[in-house]
Amino acid sequence: MHPARVVIARLARLGVRYYVTGSEALAIYAEPRQTQDTDLVVGLDPGRYARRIRPAFEDAYAVSDPMRSGHRTFGSLIATDGSGKVDLIMRDDDAWGRSAFERRVLREDPGLGRAWFSSPEDLLLAKLEWSEGRSELQLRDCRSIVRLDPALDWPYLERWAAQLGLMALLESIGAG
Repeated sequence: MHPARVVIARLARLGVRYYVTGSEALAIYAEPRQTQDTDLVVGLDPGRYARRIRPAFEDAYAVSDPMRSGHRTFGSLIATDGSGKVDLIMRDDDAWGRSAFERRVLREDPGLGRAWFSSPEDLLLAKLEWSEGRSELQLRDCRSIVRLDPALDWPYLERWAAQLGLMALLESIGAG
């Protein structure tokens, strides 16, 4: 069983909102790319993460303490049976973060089962933000989303790209 499927089921039992992002979400919108972990954005602040995640997962996972990097806080769950790793991303409670949760999409996935996924627009914005214009891999993912998803909500993308300071990056990938 996909390691993230177990994590998603436990998050659901805990009532923790989440959505799949990163390469797992990329695979449903554009050209898939394999990585060694699964990324989930979770609706928890670092304090609630420590109180809720550790006790719910420590029976089968090595649970890292939350670490801050820029405006993101991360935690990791590494299956003690060696089956995989899931990174949990705790975004700051800002307007875009709230919008991304509102726009998440419930999908059926062969590996993850029925799960919430980032919208393609929010995935693209997250990859632009993550790349900081320096990661050709992330920018290539963004170009793939633009090329393969003709139904992108361009007004949404442009509004948030402008607010997040990402408009030049959005334009650089041949969009906008």
